[in-house]
Amino acid sequence: MSESDEPNLTHDIDWPMLDKARFIPLNLLSTFIVRSFLYPITLVRTRLQVQVKSSIYRGTWHALCTTVRYEGFRSLYKGFLVYNCQLVPGLIYITTFEATRARANSLSKNEYLRAGVGGTIGSLCSQILACPIDIVSQHMQLVGLTSSEKKTRLTTNNISSESDTKLSNKSSQNSLHHRHVPRIHVPTEIRTSNYLIFKHICKVLLYEKHTDKDIKSRISFKGFYRGYLISTFLFSLTSAIWWPSYYFYQRQMFRIETIFSNQISVPLIVIQCIAGPLSSLTSTLLTNPLDVCRTRIQVEQQRRRVAKIMYELWQEERFHIFTKGLTARLSHSCIYSLLIIFGYETVKRISLKQEYQGHNFVTNLLKVNPRIRLTIYQAFSQPWIHEKVYRSENLSQAQTKIIAFQTEKNNLNTNEM
Repeated sequence: MSESDEPNLTHDIDWPMLDKARFIPLNLLSTFIVRSFLYPITLVRTRLQVQVKSSIYRGTWHALCTTVRYEGFRSLYKGFLVYNCQLVPGLIYITTFEATRARANSLSKNEYLRAGVGGTIGSLCSQILACPIDIVSQHMQLVGLTSSEKKTRLTTNNISSESDTKLSNKSSQNSLHHRHVPRIHVPTEIRTSNYLIFKHICKVLLYEKHTDKDIKSRISFKGFYRGYLISTFLFSLTSAIWWPSYYFYQRQMFRIETIFSNQISVPLIVIQCIAGPLSSLTSTLLTNPLDVCRTRIQVEQQRRRVAKIMYELWQEERFHIFTKGLTARLSHSCIYSLLIIFGYETVKRISLKQEYQGHNFVTNLLKVNPRIRLTIYQAFSQPWIHEKVYRSENLSQAQTKIIAFQTEKNNLNTNEM
């Protein structure tokens, strides 16, 4: 029997199968834990993308060590609370993705197409809230970032102020190498308070391009949506690549497992946790230049034409733009995908409605002869595979498909004997 003739066997838990009251809070908790653990890499990635060539950091590890050395361990969590406001657009993203993918099932059976469309629409919806949070958190991550001629000077209070002064007055033979990206200046006296830093950055973004006399009459939110189009395009493209890749890698590993089924038996959650980082590797390599451009556009203090900023970036980096901050971004995205997929898929299993949990689903769905019920129950009883269900419009269709599939399988086995 060809693959196309088999019942539509899925290893997914679809949106209608979930208990939303349990899924939403558990998903938020899982995402918060992962974001908290990986935030230092997020901060380092932003700093690496903003620096001109290697004028401040030599790499990811050097950036981590230097930041801790000159600013203290707490500096690795600058802008952390603001960054975690992303939990709200993140929830919008995942619920939109799941709902769209479930709806698209009636239009197309191609899981790659449904996943790509769901991810794209999810990104379009979530970026309305995510873009302002991204911009503010990025500015907070860069507070205290300074450099000297050959090495990083990351300090706080008076030391940081002196370094900023030296940097601004310093002349260099190579202007491209030593040019720094103009960003929001945060006064030294408020750098010890995250709240004051946040307030100052929001004020500058809210009143950008206006004098003090015009503050009351000329408030603009444009500063919070700088680079919105490129940001939306980036995350939509990333989602359109990531989700189809995720299901593609899953399917390839299922095929490999089938070939070696007599020697190895891999739990589904392990396959999913491998597919997640592989998908991140694919999407990150393809979108890294766009991410570097987005970060530069969003952190500059003054609003300038996007084309001019991208031209300057090309003049500085040339083909190094494809690898700029790539190690930090790959580290973050692959580890993030591993942990987030483990949490996400586990939460989905925990949040299954009662009728879909383990053998209860099999008992309710398969009221057929004992041998078929036993065969299907064995498939369901494997660890982490309780959501292995036949996607059908109703109960009778599922029963019919499974009985027909099992009967044909038995006939093939009989003929072989």
